[in-house]
Amino acid sequence: MSRVGGVVVAGLLLVGAAVAWGQDALAVLTEIQVKRGKVEVKPADQGEWQVPKPLLSLRAGDQVRVVGEGRAVLVLTGGRGTQLVTQSNSPFTVQPGAAQGGSDRAKAVLGNVTNFLIGQPRERTYQSLSVRSVRAQPPLILAPRDTRVLPGSLIFEWAGSDRLKYQVRLRGPQDNVVWEQADLERKPLAYPSSAPKLTPGTKYTWELLTREHGVQRATFEVAPAADAARVSDQLTVLTPAAAGGYPPATLALMRAGLLFQETFYADARRELVQAIASSPEEATLHLLLGHVYDRTGLKQLAGNEFDEAEALSAPKP
Repeated sequence: MSRVGGVVVAGLLLVGAAVAWGQDALAVLTEIQVKRGKVEVKPADQGEWQVPKPLLSLRAGDQVRVVGEGRAVLVLTGGRGTQLVTQSNSPFTVQPGAAQGGSDRAKAVLGNVTNFLIGQPRERTYQSLSVRSVRAQPPLILAPRDTRVLPGSLIFEWAGSDRLKYQVRLRGPQDNVVWEQADLERKPLAYPSSAPKLTPGTKYTWELLTREHGVQRATFEVAPAADAARVSDQLTVLTPAAAGGYPPATLALMRAGLLFQETFYADARRELVQAIASSPEEATLHLLLGHVYDRTGLKQLAGNEFDEAEALSAPKP
């Protein structure tokens, strides 16, 4: 079994465990804004108000309150929509309720992604490392790496010095060179439509080369046509037109959650990076991006995102 294939099975097992663990959860906290205010929660079985962590799951009787200009967004389980909490409707008490209107398909997609978000770890598993060096760091492949990709969405991305010139080379399953391009600047490189068509269900290796640092390599798999069609169809549910009651940052988080769940880590990363550019102070986006980096072996970047999520959700003096 390929590594990506094994991750698919592991991901399905994780989702099953998450659903079982979160059966009594009625909502998940997807947005926390505390720059000019404060957000707190009080579990039904405890008497103290607490500072919530991103993606906190909420159960019947739990309360959420907002002070000042803060705000919180809850996504309700079962495709029941969202709840905005501000100072004007605080404290808000989480209660069971009927699902909003919409097709069974839409509710199933929304409910499945919500359960996935509920099951994500909220505690960091390791500390980030501060790296300080006067020496130039070697280039680092960001995406795609250890992931599936949707046909037509292949974009090569890496970190490195702007002073270097880069070469990208794509190799097929027989180590044959499929395509390459040289004398590149450090910026995202889309696989051109004029290049050889990639085969669904096939694993490829791409290489990033510089004269100064040699070769970096990463692998990815082009998703089988059936999987790509299924995921693309589900993504149509997670659009402003189809899910108008979901705020933009929350909708981006859910799209990334669906892609992460289906092991499309490069596409999930792209969704999150774009969302963070629009909502840089949203802690949950950084938290899920940290999990993407963790899953693809970029531990230092994961730690940085976990640090950022923790700092953004902490109370401001």
